[in-house]
Amino acid sequence: MLLSNILRGLIVLVFTWMSLPLFAIELKTAAQNSHPKYFMLEGNKMGGICVDIMQAIERVDPEIKFNGYGKFMPFKRLQKGLEEGKLDVFFGFKKTKARKAKYLFLDAPLYQVNYVLAVRKGDNAEINSFDDIRSLNSKRSILTVFGSAASDFLQSQGGMQVDDHANNTKNLLKMLINDRGRFAFYHDLGLSSAIKHGGYSSRIEILPASFLTYHHYAAFSSTTPKETINKVKQALEKLQINGEMARIISKYNLQK
Repeated sequence: MLLSNILRGLIVLVFTWMSLPLFAIELKTAAQNSHPKYFMLEGNKMGGICVDIMQAIERVDPEIKFNGYGKFMPFKRLQKGLEEGKLDVFFGFKKTKARKAKYLFLDAPLYQVNYVLAVRKGDNAEINSFDDIRSLNSKRSILTVFGSAASDFLQSQGGMQVDDHANNTKNLLKMLINDRGRFAFYHDLGLSSAIKHGGYSSRIEILPASFLTYHHYAAFSSTTPKETINKVKQALEKLQINGEMARIISKYNLQK
């Protein structure tokens, strides 16, 4: 009788174990403090467009599990972690020549963004190009975010004084409000979200000119197995087909 009960108990445990989700692939990642790519929700939970995409991938392929996006990591350390294989993947990278040499990017983009300028309201600047900024002959800085592709792009243009001491878009807008510079340069996704959620809509506006249209991608460490990368790629393709990616993108007023 005792043996029979033990056997029945073992059978129940086996079937219970078999019914639990088994994550064949666990991918280490991290969150960048960049609203609305990643931002903290109520209850100390992380949200944002990149979190939505990762969670959608987990739903269409339950074997995939992303770990680590629940807390922010300094962007420079995040990039170094991905380069050294301490992180497996990051969602929300601009694809640059320097980054392509370090990471493995998926071919398909996640969403589209544009480099733009923000100014304090009341500034009547008419800027359509970097030459318009250079023609001002001003020694005042153009503000941007430290360690970002926006900073690299801006400094590569030459002839302008760049201040990239801001750690994130929140700091960037505070520097602009405090007159640390005349312009704030970043992508429209981050600037528009930071203006809205920082309560700066009556004080800061984005100029209409676009300086570069590009996309954000998922980037993997070079140590991540190709089979794993292909599995994530296939999950993203499913999200394209079932319309989930379009729904996420429209939620944040973006374009593919």
